Amino acid sequence: MGQLHEDVPARIAWLGRASGGSALLGGKGAGLDQLIRLGADTPPGFCLTTEAFAYQLGEEAARVARADEPAERERLLAALSAPLRPPLGDELAAAVAQLVALGSGDAALAVRSSAVGEDGRSASFAGIHETELGLSADQVDAAVRRCWASLLSERAVGYRRIRGLSMADASMAVVVQLLVPAEAAAVVFTRHPVTGRDDRIVVNAVRGFGEALVSGEVTPHMAVLDKASLTLEEEDGDALTRDALLRLAGIGLELERSFGQPVDLEAALAADRWYILQARPITT
Repeated sequence: MGQLHEDVPARIAWLGRASGGSALLGGKGAGLDQLIRLGADTPPGFCLTTEAFAYQLGEEAARVARADEPAERERLLAALSAPLRPPLGDELAAAVAQLVALGSGDAALAVRSSAVGEDGRSASFAGIHETELGLSADQVDAAVRRCWASLLSERAVGYRRIRGLSMADASMAVVVQLLVPAEAAAVVFTRHPVTGRDDRIVVNAVRGFGEALVSGEVTPHMAVLDKASLTLEEEDGDALTRDALLRLAGIGLELERSFGQPVDLEAALAADRWYILQARPITT
């Protein structure tokens, strides 16, 4: 493992020792920072913060509040797609090099959007913003800019409008992590997402990476367990062994206790070990 250097103030923060909360890290980044502090098996990474987003926009940042107007959105997208402003490009490259050094040296990376308000109690933004997997170090820069741009997609702006969320509060951080070479991926709800029953845990799983699961592209292995005994009440599928399923359900219960409320979490299984990729309060 390589040694992590001091964070670049405000613009880059390492997960597990960041200090700015969701306003700086976005919802996903803040959740991952908390998971690492709780001792969860979560891949190492850093967050290009909302300060970096604002820095890239410069004087255009004030226009985000009017991003539901097509002309304003085009102007913002042009600024976000431009080469990173100095010295941000060098700061990002240095952080990526540190992160790769923590892996095998040629480790693949995951780049994920982390909007302010994402994974919160009132809105999840699930599937709304950009996620890119299996990237090399030299692909991260462009992926970051695509994640920024996804804040201003018609889908994202429309979601905010429907949820009554002002664009004046919109901002985007970006999480960069080592990629787990997933043999299987799962989403766990420690409260039944359909019936609302607090005495049930629901697990949906697929073989391989979890993007198809989160986006609803495939029919998952589905299991419903009694929360008190972890006995199976329903099951359909074979993506997970019984042992892997029960271990994951147990992790879900531990995180529910840590968060103090029901959660949904995303996890990846590699070499018979579960890695927690995301955890958030279950939204209504």
